[in-house]
Amino acid sequence: MRTADTIQQGEVAIIDKILPSELTLNLMEMGFLPGKRISLLQRAPLKDPMAFRLGNTVIALRKTEAQLIEVILEN
Repeated sequence: MRTADTIQQGEVAIIDKILPSELTLNLMEMGFLPGKRISLLQRAPLKDPMAFRLGNTVIALRKTEAQLIEVILEN
C-alpha cells in the first residue's frame, strides 16, 4: 500500500484510509477522508513539506503527516 508522501507530481490518488495516530483526527478534520481524491502539487526543496490538492483546497503537510494517509493510485 502506498502513502501520500510517495505520490509523484501529476498522479491522482484516492484516499484509502488514515493510519491510527495522534494526528488522525486532525487530518480527518482537514478533509483527508477515505474516498477523497488527492494529488501532489509541489514538494519543498528538501522534499518536506509537500502541497497537496484535496478537492478545491491546497493543503501543506509534513512528510510524517503524509505518511499516515494510505492511498490507491487512480491512474
